[in-house]
Amino acid sequence: MHARNRYAPRLDARNPMPPLLARLLARLRKDFRLSIITVFGGVAVFAITPFAVLRFAQGQWLAGLVDAAIAVGIIGPTLYAWRGGRLDVAGLCISLTTTIGALLIIAIIGELGVFWLYPTLLSIFFIVRPRTAGAIALLATAALQLQPEAFGSLTQRVTVTVTLLLVALNALIFALRTAMQRRALEETATLDPLTGARNRRAMEVEVAIALNAHQRTGRPVTLAILDLDHFKRVNDRHGHEAGDHLLCAFVDLVRRSTRATDRLFRFGGEEFVLLMEHTDEIGTMRAFTNLQRRIHEELRAAGEPVTVSMGAAVLRHGETRDAWFARADAALYRAKQGGRDRLVLDEATL
Repeated sequence: MHARNRYAPRLDARNPMPPLLARLLARLRKDFRLSIITVFGGVAVFAITPFAVLRFAQGQWLAGLVDAAIAVGIIGPTLYAWRGGRLDVAGLCISLTTTIGALLIIAIIGELGVFWLYPTLLSIFFIVRPRTAGAIALLATAALQLQPEAFGSLTQRVTVTVTLLLVALNALIFALRTAMQRRALEETATLDPLTGARNRRAMEVEVAIALNAHQRTGRPVTLAILDLDHFKRVNDRHGHEAGDHLLCAFVDLVRRSTRATDRLFRFGGEEFVLLMEHTDEIGTMRAFTNLQRRIHEELRAAGEPVTVSMGAAVLRHGETRDAWFARADAALYRAKQGGRDRLVLDEATL
């Protein structure tokens, strides 16, 4: 119960929303690119489908089939993204489908189809990376030049070409700027401002991902809770500035001593969580031995040596988040009670 209270995420019991809808909306809020793909997919399908029906009704079978193919080509990758597929792949498929579809419509109906190319080129900058979207826009504009039926005169050709390039350029600038701002906001929301380690909010997301991945693949994943021994003593003897410097130095040392795939989170104060995927009991022991050695050699607080205690637990099949944290927290408690400067791995003391 002790560990569950410390590490349990905050929940809003007053939320009247159905659980399924709440999960869907929560996923959209957490994943910006998935939300963009979803919104674009929904708007595009609702905009294109009436034209497909209208063209079929007017006997324009080829144009109607192209519109229907575009709608299907949008729905498929959107569902793929929702099922956990790569967002880059889904976005690229949607971008190519809509761009090629717009060019085919131009080839079929002529000048009127050119108007579809403007919203198409504008939209792809929001669902694929800006440079990829820029390349698609340039290729589409070049391919348009090979369709003489798209222009009524040389003046119209020049006007359409220049305006398409201006639309693409402005969309590129806006997309690059938006991406920079989004990265800055994500860093602010997920990083601890003092140490630069990921914060508790980021930890909850990564732990949920690790739990889901383990259920699918069964690959081992270890949750370790690290605590700087006698940290309060450092603050009392040398001041909070020395304590802050120690925390930053510790985070830097852990990053240099662990794999790029291992994620470190600051839970609060001098307590950190280390998530290590593809790591079993033996791998955890090796990781701690290496980390402990480097701490003994490099980490100092105002010239005094520093030690770290760690409690770890390898995820069990079907185990909940709270139970996993509780085992790691209980192991950390035993490491502290056993004399500190050691690892306790679930029930085995090392």
